[in-house]
Parts: sequence; C-alpha cells; structure tokens
Amino acid sequence: MSSSLAVRGTLWALLGCAAIPAAPLRASGSDDVTAVSSKVFNGYKRTVLADGSFQPESYGFAIGGPLSRIPPGLLSPPLPTRDASVDDISFANVLRTIEGPLADQEYVPTAEPKNAGLLIVVFWGRSIGTNAFAGSEISRSGFGSDRDRVDAWNAGLLGFDAERVFDQGFDDPSNMMSNIRRQVHSSTLDAIEDDRYFVVLQAFDFQTAWRKRKAVLLWETRFSLTQRRHDFGQDLPGMAQAASQFFGQDSRGLVNRTIPEGRVDIGDVKSLGEIPERPGGGAGQSPARP
Repeated sequence: MSSSLAVRGTLWALLGCAAIPAAPLRASGSDDVTAVSSKVFNGYKRTVLADGSFQPESYGFAIGGPLSRIPPGLLSPPLPTRDASVDDISFANVLRTIEGPLADQEYVPTAEPKNAGLLIVVFWGRSIGTNAFAGSEISRSGFGSDRDRVDAWNAGLLGFDAERVFDQGFDDPSNMMSNIRRQVHSSTLDAIEDDRYFVVLQAFDFQTAWRKRKAVLLWETRFSLTQRRHDFGQDLPGMAQAASQFFGQDSRGLVNRTIPEGRVDIGDVKSLGEIPERPGGGAGQSPARP
C-alpha cells in the first residue's frame, strides 16, 4: 500500500484547487437507508456492449486525505467525537470493500499506470451534524446563521443540497421563502442534522492527470448513512453495494437505497505504483471539502 499512499501528495499538488460542488439532490429517509448522489462531468458516458453490459474500464485508487467536517469561524465548535469504527479503519480496508461493488459495474483495477483510464480518489468519514452541538452557541441559536452554515456545509459534503433548500437566503431567518423551504424539506434537514457516515468517490481521467498534471473530473458519487445504531466498518460493504449501480452514472438527484443483506466478498488491493512528483512542486494541501 505504500506506493498507493505515495500517490496522494502528487495528486493533491495537482488537484489542490479542484474542489467539486455536489450534485443537486433530494432528501433521505430511515436509519437503514443509504442516501446516494452521483453526477457525471466533462462528457463522460459509459459504453454499453451488445449484451447490455458496460464496457470494462480500468482504474487505480488514491486516498483523498482528511476532510474539514465543519466550516471555519464558528462561535462554539463541537468537541471531537471518538468513533473507532471510522477513525481506526485503514485505507486498505476501505479500498478492498469498494473494489467489489466497482467490479460489479465493470470497473477493473490495474497495476499498470499506462493502462489506467480512471484515477478514483476516495474520501470517507463521519460528518458532524448540528444535533451534536448540544449546549453550544449554535444549539442555542436555533435557526441562527451559524447553525444554517453548518447545515449547508454538511449538505454539500453529503450531497443533500437539493430542491432549492439551500438557495440564497437560507441563512436569513426573516426570509419567508427560506422558512417555507425548511418546512417543506424538513426531512432533508433532519437527515443532515444527525451525524452521518459518508464516502465520496471522485473519478478523474488518469492519463491526463499522470501525463499532463491536469485534473479532469469524470464522475463523482457521494453516499452516506446515519451514524445512529450503525458501525462504519460493518456497514460500509452494504453502503457501497447500495450505491454501486450509480457509479459512473447520473442519479439525477438524491436516491435512497436500503442496505442489502448478505455477504460482500472483497479481494486484494492493486496498486498503480508511485506517480512522480511535479517538478519544483511539493505535496500541496488537500481541499477543505471535495
């Protein structure tokens, strides 16, 4: 795994300014539902073979690095929450789990950089919803601007920024239309105000990134599950399986999928090896939120 990890510094030196906005989405439901949002970019489209299956595409993995889970400048940020199920999971375990659902959609790992069509960057973690800010200024302020900032931030991270819920004026409690949207889309707010386990996959054109040091995003899938009564390591296989049919596809909004039962077999992680550092460049900084 050391060679795959080595990709990270060069990748984010290249992609440091490539923070991608989330796709427009709809609201999530019960505690056992994975919320999935997927979007394609830059003319990406899967090739369908005569038998109806997708033409296989090769890829390599890269770790996305840490994500900022709350916006800067809050009056009273929450205390860190220790969660071994997500804090202690390794990059290798996440990749092994996701590799199977990717294979179901004809995405095939390769150890040869010259053969890789996609570079799939993987982010994961646990969001901090405003329900976790008990006793803080945000909690006491109700629909104050800080609480709304956190809700809007999490909506972008998780893929819930949909149906104009977070349009301009969302953070203005005197805005009548904003208050109406809150009521109509209360299930969206209920979902993001709880902590959620999430995964973000961003697929870039590997050859353009490797040879030209240029980031070209082709598709992105965000999926998440409420943290309540769940364990990230145990539930990740089901989350990934539920989201897999949208890998490389446009979900046209947020889609809710019940976590499938059964066993998910995971194989060995394949590494593409190291990508050379950009001449004169360092490792760069990871974006605050993909």
